[in-house]
Amino acid sequence: MLLSHRQLCLLLLCTTQFVALLDFSITMIPLPQIQHSLGFTPGGLQWVINAYGVAIAGFLLLGGRAADLFGRRRVFIAGLLLFTAASLLGGFSHSPAMLVATRALQGFGAAMFSPAAFSLLLAVFPEPAQRNRALGAWTAVAASGFVAGLILGGFITDLLGWRWVLWINVPVGLLVLALSPALPQGRPDAAAAGGSLDVWGALLVASGAATLVFAFANSEHVGLAHPLTFALVALALALLALFVWVEGRVATPLMPLAVFLRRSTGGANIVSLLANTALGPTFVVVALAMQEVLGFSATRTGLGLLPMAVAFTLASAWAGPALIARCGTKPVIVGGMLLFIGGLAMLGASLATLASWAASILPGTVLAGIGYGLAFPAWTVAGIDGVPEADHGLAGGMLTTTQEVGSAVGLAVGVAVSIAVLAGGGTAAQGYSSAILVSACLVAAGLACAIAILPGKAARQEAAS
Repeated sequence: MLLSHRQLCLLLLCTTQFVALLDFSITMIPLPQIQHSLGFTPGGLQWVINAYGVAIAGFLLLGGRAADLFGRRRVFIAGLLLFTAASLLGGFSHSPAMLVATRALQGFGAAMFSPAAFSLLLAVFPEPAQRNRALGAWTAVAASGFVAGLILGGFITDLLGWRWVLWINVPVGLLVLALSPALPQGRPDAAAAGGSLDVWGALLVASGAATLVFAFANSEHVGLAHPLTFALVALALALLALFVWVEGRVATPLMPLAVFLRRSTGGANIVSLLANTALGPTFVVVALAMQEVLGFSATRTGLGLLPMAVAFTLASAWAGPALIARCGTKPVIVGGMLLFIGGLAMLGASLATLASWAASILPGTVLAGIGYGLAFPAWTVAGIDGVPEADHGLAGGMLTTTQEVGSAVGLAVGVAVSIAVLAGGGTAAQGYSSAILVSACLVAAGLACAIAILPGKAARQEAAS
């Protein structure tokens, strides 16, 4: 049965989003093999992951604004070309510096095509009901992409070697590029096309995001309470504050403050940031616990995370959109995050006395997966609610930026907490437990922000009138 034009567009756009999220996690499982092959130091090894995360987080707003200014399909193709080429070169890396550099180029390419793909999706499905279903598929693919990276990373490493976790992107990228003429051009309106890129804003937000992630990553060596950690966090916040100041004064800002300061858009991004601080450490901590405590192989570890991926996918693709249509976005976000917190609390408590995968890992990860899967499409819909079409690329870039920054910072914090527990005489299992419980507290802060900031259905209807 042939796909309709809309179905083909949805498949192409969701495939690229899947790959963008997949590549954040696909190198996590083969890190020991990469270290042995290229001679990474233990401290430098984390930048195989963080170079990608920082690049995509730092330049997503630039990619979103470029898509709005220069045409969505044009920017989508350019970003995917760069991502595919960097994946090919990265697989041939012969030194740590080359691999980190190509991972950063991958992240920059993903930062270009991801917001462009998001705005193209909105153009293909303009009707609210169909748009919500398409966004459900989009968020399901995004939610499962991170977990699929862990699963595929294990299989590919065991069967073909670590270089193929990068080369696997090449045939996928080339296939999507070959079919990309089916996508709408996504031309910007005349007013937007007359603008220019805010390069200084892009450099400031990228530098702030990179410094923030480095502050927590470096705390692995100096400690979370070290003055250097506080100094780096202060520098990161200063750079981000300067970014906000610049955005209020340039003629064509990278992030128009009027868009972010809307209750629905700004609130959704704050919730996304805090909720995603739990995503990175949950997957990494569980993967490490299965390998180091339970003795699982890379492939078996990936399979052990499959139930969480299924829970993500089913909740995001079917239950989430149906509940949004019936209840609105805010109740679904609140309910989903309550389940997410409950799953994390259950997982954190059971990891402290890790007995088996079925008893200690399965229940908490499935409940957390359902909760996150319900909330994810709801805050995505809230993030674009009422945003003008000319700013859809920007809105998509903002949401993915908060997602990537949250995951990168959460991963760094989780590693630092685990190491601090070990340094204090605790066991590895106790360190993993503490990391997950800290993540649950951050998600609880996101829940409080959702309740306080996001408008209810009555407030949205009043604003629309």
